[in-house]
Amino acid sequence: MNRFAPGRTFKSRGRPYQILGPKDHWMRDGRYVEMIRYQSVCAEPGCKRTFIALTTKTRIRRGQLNKRCELHHAPGVPIPVRKAKKVRKKRPKIRLKKPSAAARLAARRERAVQRALVAMQRVQRPSYLD
Repeated sequence: MNRFAPGRTFKSRGRPYQILGPKDHWMRDGRYVEMIRYQSVCAEPGCKRTFIALTTKTRIRRGQLNKRCELHHAPGVPIPVRKAKKVRKKRPKIRLKKPSAAARLAARRERAVQRALVAMQRVQRPSYLD
């Protein structure tokens, strides 16, 4: 499918554009360039005018297009951006707290006692007596 076919609509950086067709153009040095005529709605807040502009295929590919009508044309000035919608935050993961040093020591003692009891039941000498 031809990217620059008349009637094709596309979005560039969130703005909708429609290609109207090609226009032949000869440069001063004699080179031939096919310009693309496109239309869009002015990006200036409150202005709903539709404007028509010309550009090259390269500038379309790079997204370097006019965003305002002739009345509000301001090269290099960024268009006003709407505030982004609030995105729901993910629930924080539940983090287990690390036991304190005293709790770790108590757990270690408890495990040693349990091992000793099991060893006594097997009629073995506990390892901590070695």
